[in-house]
Amino acid sequence: MNIKEELQKIPNTGRIGRFAKVVKSKTSEETAIRIMENSEEYNKLKPVEKADWWNNAIQTMENELGKELSVEIMEICGSKCCGKGQRKTAKKLMDESSSIDEFLEKLSNYEVKEDELEYRQINKNIIIGKHNRCFCGQVKKSDKLFKSNTYCQCSVEFNKQFFEAAFEKPVKVELLRSILNGDEFCEFKIEIIV
Repeated sequence: MNIKEELQKIPNTGRIGRFAKVVKSKTSEETAIRIMENSEEYNKLKPVEKADWWNNAIQTMENELGKELSVEIMEICGSKCCGKGQRKTAKKLMDESSSIDEFLEKLSNYEVKEDELEYRQINKNIIIGKHNRCFCGQVKKSDKLFKSNTYCQCSVEFNKQFFEAAFEKPVKVELLRSILNGDEFCEFKIEIIV
């Protein structure tokens, strides 16, 4: 099979298609084919198998491109994952709140089960977000640990986009803990840049 045929097998819709487009834009065609190996069957996979596919794809991507470019790719995916609807929700919840604490309380209970999300303000500029389950539909059923935190940089960027929309200020987000890396919960440090 030639390169053109291999590239045509790669999905171009859904989250997997979005990831593929970013990978193709940042790498050579040959590298994209290696990273996206077996992706043509992705939509037929069970949730645990999808998580395994991502685990393998991330490892291949890091081997091929290094950590820095792999993180950049996942950040681009995260910025697209936090779409217009999520940003609008962030702004709406903040607009309906009289303080950051009230906003965080609303956010901690917005369309989730009790105790799944917890956001708390540590000081004027620092918020800690705790997710007691993985919210990513692509990997939340994973039965294997991921070797690095690269995949979760998608969530880091999602949070960055979400909180920037809410506060209308730049924020910096750092992943402190990840369920995919063996922690009991995911934890994010959100710093409002003033």
